[in-house]
Amino acid sequence: MHLTRLLIWLRSVDARVRALPRFLAAAVMVSGIVLAAAGVLGAVSSYDYAMNNPEFCRSCHTMEAAWTAWQKSEHRKISCHNCHPANIVESARQVITFVARQPRKVGKHAVVPKAVCARCHESNDPRWRQVAATPGHRLHEQERKIECVTCHSPGVHRFKPPIETCGNCHVAQARGERVVQIRAMADQHCVTCHEFLRPEAPLQPVRETCLKCHRLIPREVGSWPAGAPMEFACAQCHKPHEQRQPVVACAACHAEPDAKMHPEAVLKSTPCIACHIPHRWRVGR
Repeated sequence: MHLTRLLIWLRSVDARVRALPRFLAAAVMVSGIVLAAAGVLGAVSSYDYAMNNPEFCRSCHTMEAAWTAWQKSEHRKISCHNCHPANIVESARQVITFVARQPRKVGKHAVVPKAVCARCHESNDPRWRQVAATPGHRLHEQERKIECVTCHSPGVHRFKPPIETCGNCHVAQARGERVVQIRAMADQHCVTCHEFLRPEAPLQPVRETCLKCHRLIPREVGSWPAGAPMEFACAQCHKPHEQRQPVVACAACHAEPDAKMHPEAVLKSTPCIACHIPHRWRVGR
């Protein structure tokens, strides 16, 4: 019924335009086309502004803090909806809620699933840091299925995990019974030893991980000569999450030392490291 009335109205308008002088009819038609084009262009521009321009999100007064944090972050060149996909219905709901209720703070919205992060950070695109091959992300994101925002967004648009992040899950290691016992190591961030982002590296520290720092300590320079006969993992003796001093258990490997060089009385009264210099594994003078 309504469609029929619309068609009748359009026909009457067409008839009236045709009844006008030719130059006036042409002017009316051109004006109509211009107005229609302007309307379409305005609609497209408005849609583009609302969906792709971060300034639209900022127009809500409650978003100022989030917008400022985003502007200072690594993602400041990425528009909001690249990470926060929203359809027209959801976007309209947020606008209506803001206009009608004038909320004082932003409610939960625009959740970012890890699939969104993976579009850039697991894409092999050199413009973004790639994390698929890093040991920390293989374990936490791929195996344990932990969402990216659990570590990377404890606060709005704070993309670097703060120092406390690891301790939110690893409570025993951060402030419990397995906290690092060695003060100089306790002052370091977890990822100093557990190389979260080093591609194709194990997440557990290996010998080279430890030596990367210890070779730079002046009093320890030269303590690990290349020709040392034993180059096993440091963690076999050093267990910083368990005790301050190294676990010296030479007999665990050397159960039957040469009796001629190691008389029983000497073995019982003298610790091995009194003669064998730690890390060099040679008899000292």
